[in-house]
Amino acid sequence: MSQLQPRTFASFDGTPISYQTLGDGPPVLLLHGFTGNAEINWLGPGIAQKIAAAGYAVIAPDLRGHGASPASTNAADWPRDAIARDQIALMKHLGQQPYGVVGYSMGALSALRYHLLSRAGARLILGGIGDAAADETDTKRNDAFRAALDAAIAGADTPEAASMRARAAATGGTLEGYRAALSARLYTGRDLLETFKIPALVLTGDKDTDNGSGPNLAQIIPGAEHITLKGNHITAVGDPAFPEAIIAFLNAGR
Repeated sequence: MSQLQPRTFASFDGTPISYQTLGDGPPVLLLHGFTGNAEINWLGPGIAQKIAAAGYAVIAPDLRGHGASPASTNAADWPRDAIARDQIALMKHLGQQPYGVVGYSMGALSALRYHLLSRAGARLILGGIGDAAADETDTKRNDAFRAALDAAIAGADTPEAASMRARAAATGGTLEGYRAALSARLYTGRDLLETFKIPALVLTGDKDTDNGSGPNLAQIIPGAEHITLKGNHITAVGDPAFPEAIIAFLNAGR
């Protein structure tokens, strides 16, 4: 694997997807959260480097509509499960199958969709999501994101709109791209999660209930484990226990 050299490939529908790689060993796919990118979520905090140093080849894409992976700003142009299908295309492009798939927040939702469609991987690690992810009728979080983005696009002076504009400035994304990406922020029904046969780990902060209960999600996925981190939805990724738990769980399957 190369060392932090951004590359781009044409995904299943021709959309350019940017990704970075680091380290050598079993491939580990890292999927960042909504309005983030690989740098903000994984590389900047040093999480990707710690996983690579533990003997893994990290693959960290900017998800479609985020960072250096621009896409149509018209949600109608996005195929269903576009983000999950991008990961299938990325692994095909690399000629590999992931040993581990690690996601945080929307990245974890995408990891579930990726596994649902591909059944690939030996270890699944889900950060920042809970049992709301198993309720396909729950639209509250997507609705809130959409309202904040609409306000930001309209130039509204609200904390939510300001936060969205700040995220776009920090990550190289666009408000319109984020709004389109909500079409791929999909939940996976309980009945489907109950068919998963992959060892899974759920990691949530002790003050993070943004996406429901982490322990309850672990009860839905057969044999899944749960570990409580310190912090809320935003700060839990900064807990040193987060990369430590990821590495320990990856190592347990080797």
